[in-house]
Amino acid sequence: MPKPLNADRLKQFESQPVIREVDPSPTEKAGGLAERWPSREPVRDGQISIKAPLDVIERFKHLCKDDRRTYADMLGILMDRYGSKE
Repeated sequence: MPKPLNADRLKQFESQPVIREVDPSPTEKAGGLAERWPSREPVRDGQISIKAPLDVIERFKHLCKDDRRTYADMLGILMDRYGSKE
C-alpha cells in the first residue's frame, strides 16, 4: 500500500528560487582573450552495410557475442590480425 502524500513537504518548492553565483570561466577571467579548451574531440563514426551469406553473418555475430565485443571492435581485431600476416 503506498504512503499517503504529505502536501506540507511540497510547500518548500513554493518559495522563491535560490540564485547562486557561478565562478567565471577562465576565458572570462582573462578578459575574453584566452581560447577555451575543447572538452573532447568530436565523434567521428561511420556506417557500412555488408551483404554476405546468412551463415557468415551469423558466424560473425556469434564470434562477437562469445568474445563480448561490439561489431566494430571485432572488425578492428580481425583486420589487425590480417594485416600482421603480410
